[in-house]
Amino acid sequence: MKIARRRLIAVGAGLTGGMLLASGPLGALARATAPATSDSTLRAIVDAAVTSRQVPGVALAVWRGGQEVYSYYAGHANLETASHVTADSVFRIGSLTKQFVAALLLKLESQGKLSLGEPAQRYLTFLPQHAPFSIRELLQHTAGISDGEYGTEGVSSQLTQAERIARMTPLFDFAPGTAWRYSNAGYILLGAIVEKVTALPLATAASKLLFEPLGLTHTAFDQPSNVVTARASGYTPTGTEAQPFNNAEYLDVALAGAAGAMRSTAHDLCRWLAALFGGTYLPASSVQSMLVPARLRDGVLAGTKRHDPQTQGMGDTQYGLGFMLDAHTIDGKPVAGHHGGINGFAAYLACHPSSGLAYACLCNADTHPGLPLRDVRRQVLGPVLA
Repeated sequence: MKIARRRLIAVGAGLTGGMLLASGPLGALARATAPATSDSTLRAIVDAAVTSRQVPGVALAVWRGGQEVYSYYAGHANLETASHVTADSVFRIGSLTKQFVAALLLKLESQGKLSLGEPAQRYLTFLPQHAPFSIRELLQHTAGISDGEYGTEGVSSQLTQAERIARMTPLFDFAPGTAWRYSNAGYILLGAIVEKVTALPLATAASKLLFEPLGLTHTAFDQPSNVVTARASGYTPTGTEAQPFNNAEYLDVALAGAAGAMRSTAHDLCRWLAALFGGTYLPASSVQSMLVPARLRDGVLAGTKRHDPQTQGMGDTQYGLGFMLDAHTIDGKPVAGHHGGINGFAAYLACHPSSGLAYACLCNADTHPGLPLRDVRRQVLGPVLA
């Protein structure tokens, strides 16, 4: 779907479920995931989407045990210059941003600078005090924050946007902690908390605390003014033969902030998952908390009380901290993943931490059914799905 103005980032395809990741040797399960599917099958899936003009270009990388085992780059990164997608092609990644924001907050928690259980109002004092909600509830989409209109002109920081969100009427779709609804505005509030605690712009805080330490050299919060080597352009399929794609509708990507303003490469995204689930960025307890399904204040799984009828198709997929969780796996340990969609781009990133299998698939077209994301997921994760 095309994202208009600030209404961003689709909820991902089904994913979700259970508990923890493996530490140490991956064992028999990891070995069993080796040829998830043949290289030729993945190549055929991607090529079919490109040649049928469902998407100009695709970047795909598959990792296992912290190492790349397969990659494929097809089609064009820019149709006007006829430049091809390569390993260095940089795509906007939409809501994949959310897992990075969750990790940033967990990093700050591990440093003793905040606690996810604290009310967000402690850091954002302009929020209403009569209905407190925690940082964790924002991360899990159970705080009830509406995705209404709050204005986009003259936005200079996440804190500025958060102050506008606080003035929305209504601010809440439901009482905090009583239901689940995907909220991009809630993640803008989280970005504002990062800015408040670090006294840095979100993009700078992420670079200093996350991207630079992990060597994610192609990953950043995007700005329209940035000149980015090997940047892929975003497109909207037209469904016509004469002109199969238009340039995607313009969006000031910075407005997406903590909800979806990042850019990256397929390789960097897999490197990120290897670092996160390999224990080189956060304490094991923090990583495990990302894979625990959200519960409401009455103790029930958040996914059993979805406020938006349109998300009922998620089935028993649950949400952790920045990840969708799918526990329909051969070992009962979840696949953690997320869809990202923003004007002209669609992406999917997923990992089965207990086996070490991970992949990223990036497309430079609006989210729509003709993209290869679902078929690639089925093929790559097939060996670990029940």
